[in-house]
Amino acid sequence: MIKFSKFILFQTVIIFLMLLFPVLSWGIDYVKEILCAFLLSTINVMVGYYLVIDSFAKKNADFYKTVYGGMLARMVFIFGFTIFMINSSYLESIPFVLSLMFFYVIHQWTEISFWLKNLEGKTIEV
Repeated sequence: MIKFSKFILFQTVIIFLMLLFPVLSWGIDYVKEILCAFLLSTINVMVGYYLVIDSFAKKNADFYKTVYGGMLARMVFIFGFTIFMINSSYLESIPFVLSLMFFYVIHQWTEISFWLKNLEGKTIEV
């Protein structure tokens, strides 16, 4: 988990350095939306990674309950949070949703690649 957290932090620094000029040039009005989307996506990926790694040693049925139940809970939370923040006019919808999708795709790619590295050759108890 620590190696994954360090990689997410490193990846974040790289993304922010790459996006620094475009955001400061054209998107300074949307910094709040970008940061909120980033934090939401980061929390999502950390919880998801923890659930998979933690439940991998459990029985098959418990593993699937944890993974799919956690996925459903995270999706409902992200959807609810997004709707609440947009309807309450705390965030602009288009920059927030585009930023959320951008960070979500990058973080999911990272999470899945770490699963493949860490869980290679392991099996789930039946």
